[in-house]
Amino acid sequence: MKRVLGPREWGLEADAEGRLTIGGTRAVDLAREFGTPLHVLHEDRLEASAARFRRSWEASCPGPVSVHYAFKCNAVPAVVEAVRRAGLKAEIMSPFELDLAFRLGYGGEDIVVNGPGKTAAFLRGAVDRGVRLINVDSLAEIALLDEIARAAGRRADILVRVNPDVVPPGMNAGSATGSRKGCAFGLDLEGGEAGEALRLVAAKPGVRFRGFHFHVGTGIRDAGVYVRVLDRLAPLFRAARESGCRVDVLDVGGGFASPATREMTSRELLVYQGVGRLPAAADVSRCATFEDFAGAVGRAVRRIFAGAEPPELIAEPGRTIAGPNQFLLLTVSQVKVRPKVRTWVVTDGGLGTVTLPTFYERHEVLLADDLRRPRTRRVTIVGPVCFASDIVYRNIPMPEVRPGEVVAVMDSGAYFIAQESSFGFPRPAVVAVSGGRPRLVRRRETFEDLTARDVIDHPGRDRGHQGEQP
Repeated sequence: MKRVLGPREWGLEADAEGRLTIGGTRAVDLAREFGTPLHVLHEDRLEASAARFRRSWEASCPGPVSVHYAFKCNAVPAVVEAVRRAGLKAEIMSPFELDLAFRLGYGGEDIVVNGPGKTAAFLRGAVDRGVRLINVDSLAEIALLDEIARAAGRRADILVRVNPDVVPPGMNAGSATGSRKGCAFGLDLEGGEAGEALRLVAAKPGVRFRGFHFHVGTGIRDAGVYVRVLDRLAPLFRAARESGCRVDVLDVGGGFASPATREMTSRELLVYQGVGRLPAAADVSRCATFEDFAGAVGRAVRRIFAGAEPPELIAEPGRTIAGPNQFLLLTVSQVKVRPKVRTWVVTDGGLGTVTLPTFYERHEVLLADDLRRPRTRRVTIVGPVCFASDIVYRNIPMPEVRPGEVVAVMDSGAYFIAQESSFGFPRPAVVAVSGGRPRLVRRRETFEDLTARDVIDHPGRDRGHQGEQP
């Protein structure tokens, strides 16, 4: 029988009464002090995970290594500062993330810029700030960046993003960012677009070719995926060197899985959305470790670049570092039992708080009040929004749950906060626990936050009765 995932997978514990604890602090006490919904960041473990990832790549790869944290995964400043202390640099995809990186102490030399829709203003800001590398996504972007760099009296260093047309087995079609037919990212390898990019760069004095970039998906559990991509791109690497273009840098992207979370396959998602059959929880024993990923990539690069100077390797982890080191606490408001139909567990985690990631990812849900209670029933966990799709999970195994108790949605560090919205309710606070001491690192959204951009037609009206007619 498959082992049920427990606190140890996330570096957590249970006290003598079976309550979920982080650094000796009970999750239910955090819920009472700071309110729910509440994201809880395991800050010490996050920093240690980031440092371990960096060390594993430095030890396994033949040349220099730079690890750039993917801001899009979770850009809460406390998270970014923790990974920065661990020696990770920044990978950003928007003007906001560029500003945030500089605000948090990164310099241009620490930053790699990504994204398929970079505007002229965004590229101009990146060039003016001296970012280290810009991963270009199209021939048109190369031409635009050349104009911008020359106008600024600069030369922009670039990596050419290649679409290798590799789809990892079982990957949800919506997550296959290296699919030629399924996504618009990168320059086409088969159609010769990537080779054309090399010729175009040679004719553009405002840009300088430094190497290649790829990204094939997310939630990748098999290190062999990266080896298959590198082997597929090996002829392009040779062609670049033979044409006089040095491959100084190779950016293998991100996509490394969080072991206790997995994305549903396309088939699983169809079945789940159709009849409510929730796929099994992730098998942590079948997920590659940091060392597995680094070792596989390092060996492939040694083989492909044998007899030549190996390139600097860049990795862009996000989910694999941030995901397991944060969880989301929700309070149960009521339990609705309809015999022979279904049991609904109603929580304060609404559509914009939690259900975008859980729509296509299988996360574990723990009863923070009592981890010893057996999982004897299947329930549907829902939120407070008046919307039929406000579902955290359908038919998930849970113990008997009572109103007032707290459940923990695990692995909330990746894309939960990034995809939140204020759908009728304020966005949650974030608490970081370090050395067993909690501190507020992001306050709960307020009415003033939600309405700060609004133009109020009747500013003198009583704020408590704005819906009433005079």
